[in-house]
Amino acid sequence: MKTAWFAFLLPPKFNNYEQAQKAKLLHYMLLTVFLGALVTTYTNFSNGWFLEATILFLLATSTFLGFYLNSKKYFNTAAYILSTSLFVVLGLLLYNGIGLYDTVVFGYPIFIIFVTFLFSRRGLLFSTILSIASVLVIYLLEVNGIFLPKYEVSLLRAIVVAFLFALMALVIWVVHDTWETNLTSLRESYKLTLRGWAQALEYRDGETAGHTRRVAELSVRLAQKLDLQEEDVYGIERGAYMHDIGKMAIPDNILLKHGPLTDDEWKIMKQHPVLSRQFIDEISYLEQASQIAYSHHERWDGSGYPEGLRGEEIPLVARIFTVIDNWDALNSDRPYRKAWPSEDVVAYLQGNAGSMFDPKIVEAFLEVIEDEKPDL
Repeated sequence: MKTAWFAFLLPPKFNNYEQAQKAKLLHYMLLTVFLGALVTTYTNFSNGWFLEATILFLLATSTFLGFYLNSKKYFNTAAYILSTSLFVVLGLLLYNGIGLYDTVVFGYPIFIIFVTFLFSRRGLLFSTILSIASVLVIYLLEVNGIFLPKYEVSLLRAIVVAFLFALMALVIWVVHDTWETNLTSLRESYKLTLRGWAQALEYRDGETAGHTRRVAELSVRLAQKLDLQEEDVYGIERGAYMHDIGKMAIPDNILLKHGPLTDDEWKIMKQHPVLSRQFIDEISYLEQASQIAYSHHERWDGSGYPEGLRGEEIPLVARIFTVIDNWDALNSDRPYRKAWPSEDVVAYLQGNAGSMFDPKIVEAFLEVIEDEKPDL
């Protein structure tokens, strides 16, 4: 049975797929450093190397803060703590050991790999420069007698070690670049697949052509305006494409009806958010899309469906999308009415801020519309 004492050893869980993957990567890096530091602390302590043991124990302790921050979604802060702690400890151990002949030197490639996958190409460049600089600083300290190694001072060894770091960085660059290219290609394939599903739904229910594309683009703009993380922006875009996918299961006589729906028909129509969630809920990278599909008919005052959520009980991504979905719907021709003038739609959003819509989201969206007017 798992206890709370060991809960920090488990990777954190988030609704956002990309964020969950990043947090899991950092978690396993922290866990590797934590366990490695503990083992080497014990080894050094057993051999009577108390200073080294203390340094490594402090590194193991610092990972606890990293675990905590990572679980609270402070990914970058936790990553900085891990990277900085690892670099400082490597330098201290190298200085306190036997200089460039010390096996601690092999820790720098690990440092470069970690920083690269945490901070991408900038991290690779920065960590490589720091690693090579550390080698040169140790050499200069040896030459000037500030640091007295047990072995002969060797410029050749310093050059070879620095060259190996640069070579390692080149290999990591190629591997990481290939990984990022494949990831980008996969993400674009996901996007095109979702766009195809959305377009198929538009063909079926007579939705205005391009509705899903427009709401997806506006969702991204608004999410960026609200300074949401990149992973959340991706989630909102996917949710925009999938928001009405549950309508695929609504009978044609209800979905395509030109006149008003009866009460019984409305009950069936109001099931489409539930059906949408059932359709995509088990697809891990669509977790945030599921929130939008399920909750974009909820209302700020609690009068919406399917659950009658109120205020901030409604997921933020759904509150964002609700404003955009209504904007685009009212600005478009429908079989039962003509498109509204833009000024009337703006008045409608403002008039329903605080009842149908989150007032802050409406305010931010209208700023986006004002900024993007030439494109709309």
